[in-house]
Amino acid sequence: MNKSINMKRLVIALSLGWATSLAHADIKDVEANISRLKVPQGFNVEVYAEVPGARQMALGTNGTVYVGTRGSKVYAVVDKNKDHKADEVVTILDDLSVGNGVAMIDGNLYVAEQNRIARYAAPDFDLTLPFKQMREVIYDKLPNKAHHGWRYITFGPDKKLYVTVGAPCNVCDPQGVEASILRMDADGKNVEVFAKGVRNSVGMDFQPGTGLLHFTDNGVDMMGDDVPPDEMNAAPQAGLHFGFPYVIGRDARPKDWQNKKPPQALTPPVVEFQAHSANLGFKFYTGKQFPSEYQGNAIVAQHGSWNRSAPVGYQLMRVEFDENHKVKSKQVFIEGWLNDGEAWGRPTDVLQLNDGSLLVSDDYSGVIYRISYGEKEKGSTPVSGAGKKVTGLKMPESAIAHPDGRVFVTEIGEFGKNGDGKVTVIQQDGSSSTLADGLNDPKGIDLFNNQLYIADVDQVVRVGLDGSKTIIAKPTDFQQKPIFLNDVEIDGEGNVYVSDSGDDNGKQAAIYKITQAGKITQVINEKSGIKRPNGLLMDGPGKLLVADFGTGKLFQVMLNDQSSKAKATVTLLNSGFGGADGLVRDTDGLLYISDWAGGNVWQLGEPKATPQLISSGHQSAADIALSADGKYLLIPDMKAGELVSLPIK
Repeated sequence: MNKSINMKRLVIALSLGWATSLAHADIKDVEANISRLKVPQGFNVEVYAEVPGARQMALGTNGTVYVGTRGSKVYAVVDKNKDHKADEVVTILDDLSVGNGVAMIDGNLYVAEQNRIARYAAPDFDLTLPFKQMREVIYDKLPNKAHHGWRYITFGPDKKLYVTVGAPCNVCDPQGVEASILRMDADGKNVEVFAKGVRNSVGMDFQPGTGLLHFTDNGVDMMGDDVPPDEMNAAPQAGLHFGFPYVIGRDARPKDWQNKKPPQALTPPVVEFQAHSANLGFKFYTGKQFPSEYQGNAIVAQHGSWNRSAPVGYQLMRVEFDENHKVKSKQVFIEGWLNDGEAWGRPTDVLQLNDGSLLVSDDYSGVIYRISYGEKEKGSTPVSGAGKKVTGLKMPESAIAHPDGRVFVTEIGEFGKNGDGKVTVIQQDGSSSTLADGLNDPKGIDLFNNQLYIADVDQVVRVGLDGSKTIIAKPTDFQQKPIFLNDVEIDGEGNVYVSDSGDDNGKQAAIYKITQAGKITQVINEKSGIKRPNGLLMDGPGKLLVADFGTGKLFQVMLNDQSSKAKATVTLLNSGFGGADGLVRDTDGLLYISDWAGGNVWQLGEPKATPQLISSGHQSAADIALSADGKYLLIPDMKAGELVSLPIK
């Protein structure tokens, strides 16, 4: 039976302040209910992670998502295998007083509790760090009052921290910094009241193109079903007053405040929303995945009403702006969390991922959704069916599956001959065509933001899905001349890691990092203890698994943060993999390693586990990949000229 919100129970819960413990829906119920959402054509909604009480979200430098709650916990959500579903949800803090607000800057995580704000250094580096002991309180003078005590925080273009401070009441005369938005330096100094007259804002973002702070604000309760409106406000400067408690929206006046004069001129909202729809977190869309008409739109989470005779909200709104950055219109984006007066979810915050998709937290169902565009329904069988092969390929070395089911394969052609390498695209029915040719000896391939990245002997090439080619790293860009660029792995921020296996003895072996801005740094060199680095796989925040083609060993490389000058740490995890080549994880977190020299593929429960041989007899099992639906392992057999799909589920 699908769980839904009982509205009478919700009214009582909110009045007593324990609504966060109302429910945590079964994930099967949530996934079943997703089909009830009304989604614009071309868009797709799926569950990204289960996170109890998920509220504000912040994105780490490597794609890890940090999630606050109105309870004692903050979580880190990790997508290790980049299949757009979380592989791990880690509790990094569990002793907080309403740890709702989270924000990231310069690799540091900030958490706003009811009464204070603390900084936690470099969580992306290692999620097992003792964060409680590392806690650095930067500000401890927030009003310690439960009513509207869930803080929302964000950093602005000025590198300052903005903090919402709700009024501790429905309607009252705020005291001190109550009913405001504070602004302070990243170390908690130079605190000022940036905006006044803000009853209860739980959402802020800065408009692209203007840099202006915009924020949502929830109107007064108990004035009627349709009065007063909820708001979105814009603050072009500090010191403005946005009305509370004198005026809500543009002209609604609470009882007992109708004849009182505001202390200064009031700034009206730029958008009025339906009363009691509870507009919380939002984001201006700046990605490239959604259609162009979504550029600069604000996607707003409406948490839903609790004190209205007929419930409203429980949906996502889309606010459009014109070429002058002024509000053009507002409309429903996605609805369906409310059906026939009963709600099964409550959208809470919105976060944009680096690939242009959006995450939406739901503190009632205890999940985070991912909203994508253009990713077709994943096929049930990759390539040409379970256990079948695509033949006639010329030295296939690496494969990667697009979310829509297509598979891209690099073909070396004649080894050592320039210009005869290519990228082939294989459709789900097994038909194939050339996407891009004119490459040399293309090997490792990865996909990020609908673009392919390929290691091609001594250069890295980016190939668009239209076949266009761009060299993003030429031989002279590297710290030393590349010898044998082999595998490619991309983290959640779009940083490209490429292995150089060096010569037959491992001379000039290395791993390089290429940022989206084109900066290239050497992560490790031939002195690291890894003889011939080949397969690469992100292993969570700041960690890279490396298959050593020269020794058959598996290593972990702990990456440095950008501010550190320390060398990367290399740890031996496992061995016995022959000519270790490809690395991939499936949707259950199981690890797979291919052996090019022996034609074997192993499965491991975790990197240090005893390997289980699951496939053998290949002439040369090269750089393996996972099918779009996660049910098959794609094995390029280089010498046989085949791409094999091996069922694993």
